[in-house]
Amino acid sequence: MRDNRNLYRQSGPYLRSQGITRPEQTFANFLHIAGTETALKYAQEFASGKANWIWLLIYGGVGNGKTHLCNAVAKKIIERGFNVKFTTAMNLISELKLGMKSDDTEHILNQYKHAEYLVIDDYGVEYSTDWERATFEHLLTERFAIAGPTMVTTNLDITQLSSRQKSRFDDRHYSRIVHNSAGDYRKSRR
Repeated sequence: MRDNRNLYRQSGPYLRSQGITRPEQTFANFLHIAGTETALKYAQEFASGKANWIWLLIYGGVGNGKTHLCNAVAKKIIERGFNVKFTTAMNLISELKLGMKSDDTEHILNQYKHAEYLVIDDYGVEYSTDWERATFEHLLTERFAIAGPTMVTTNLDITQLSSRQKSRFDDRHYSRIVHNSAGDYRKSRR
């Protein structure tokens, strides 16, 4: 029975149900170009569970592989037998707004707060209201308080994070901040 469960956990439908957008994206097929080396190294360490820190922030321009790394990290965590919540920041905010209609917002937010592992892609591009900023701040505060392993990617420059967020990611005991300085892969494929 255990083998069937593991096979199912590696299937495309299961991986997509966990938020993985591109199940084919792995560490093995990540495009190694100048500027991605450190981001790849730290993503692999985070996914392995062997790092002596539990928070990872990868920042850099668009199209340089951050989403690929999120997919690879989430898949590796699942392969290790753990549960992961993987979402884009925009999808999380949309899910919470929909939850307001049925008074489910707190329940939805608790699923993210208490996830075994949390991976959030494209942090910072979705903000337009104080509520959105405060909700994200609250989520990250709760994750930090319970020492929940959390990976976040953003196109924002590190200086654009709130001082509270930056302080948490700057905590070398718990966190690592990595700049992915590679250019846009998509432009090179044209």
